[in-house]
Amino acid sequence: MKTAELLKEKGVKPTVHRVEILEYLQKTKTHPTADEIYDYFKKRGKLAVLSRATVYNALRALSKAGIVSVIITPDAIRYDFVRENHHHFYCHKCKTVYDVELDVDLPEIKTVDGHEVQYAQLTLVGICSDCLKKDGH
Repeated sequence: MKTAELLKEKGVKPTVHRVEILEYLQKTKTHPTADEIYDYFKKRGKLAVLSRATVYNALRALSKAGIVSVIITPDAIRYDFVRENHHHFYCHKCKTVYDVELDVDLPEIKTVDGHEVQYAQLTLVGICSDCLKKDGH
């Protein structure tokens, strides 16, 4: 399915910026921050008129439609194209977020302490294998 069609299907107007940002997130596995996405497009000159606000607004629209997930880590808010059910591992040494395949289903919680739960995420935190090797483990 083309990106513009996916956006329309999810009720999101397929602007040039939204299409480009979503296509970038579909290709990358780095779980970038909004600022990293902005820097990526500015350095490449791919989008002639682009502001940080445009990037944040596009990400907000994509996440609200359930196309992009928001990953909250201790150092930043990161974004990931919603793929099949997967989870994340965050290395607190190098600040990298990895996709991990776990056979874990998160409970479906609608409310907690009077709060409406919109989504739940599982992020494991620790030290990645690369950092462990550097430390001699």
